Amino acid sequence: MGHALDTFRRLERVIRADAAGWGIPAVAALVLLVAPPIAVVLLALTVPHPNLYHFLVDEDHVIEWTQFFAILAASVVFALAARTARRLGRARLAVVLLLAALMSFVVAGEEISWGQRLLGLTTPDALKNVNHQGEINIHNITSLQKFFNLGEGTVGLYGFLVPILWASSRIRTGFRLDRLGLDRLLIPPLCLATLFFLPFAYRGFRVAFLPDAGERITEFGELPELTLYLGILISGLVIRRALDRTWLSEGPASN
Repeated sequence: MGHALDTFRRLERVIRADAAGWGIPAVAALVLLVAPPIAVVLLALTVPHPNLYHFLVDEDHVIEWTQFFAILAASVVFALAARTARRLGRARLAVVLLLAALMSFVVAGEEISWGQRLLGLTTPDALKNVNHQGEINIHNITSLQKFFNLGEGTVGLYGFLVPILWASSRIRTGFRLDRLGLDRLLIPPLCLATLFFLPFAYRGFRVAFLPDAGERITEFGELPELTLYLGILISGLVIRRALDRTWLSEGPASN
């Protein structure tokens, strides 16, 4: 018991130090860590109550619209961060951030089928025949869906594993975790690990144990998608803030 408590305290110190480097309050960091598993439990508790469950997970309902606004906001935040990175003379970082903005915008469009239901658009026959939901989007094309699922799981794995490996290497080499350099802006904060872990775990579990899951399990996947988008959004926000701070301290890159 004592050993477990010591391990927990060391882990808490590491998380707090990493959060300090990003300017994230310690309380907020701990909330971000515990919120995803709590959300899983709460959503699972609604399963025996179909009306509430479907109100949360169905198309054009609470979780899907939250997904849309989160990833759309992420596209704007990454675009603004890319502009600041370019002004600072960090061209490669600017390109990466701009790509993140474009990808986030595409995902946002895909989430609402590019406004099909809002605008009352009819799905072209060619797309309807290959899209298992009969909608104007790419990610539901049967032959391509597995690649989108793989991408979701890969981003989740990156956001979960890379910060842990980075923090472990810093601890071993004795570097300060609360010193944030621009060389690590593409490594998400450690406190977002569970937000990214959830979609990775869900996709991995589906592939390993439930490749042909029913509608109820499939709909539950809306929550891991939401945590992924929130993780991306928060990553974008802290990256932009770090770049803005550098801009204020360094000014534009010299010619």
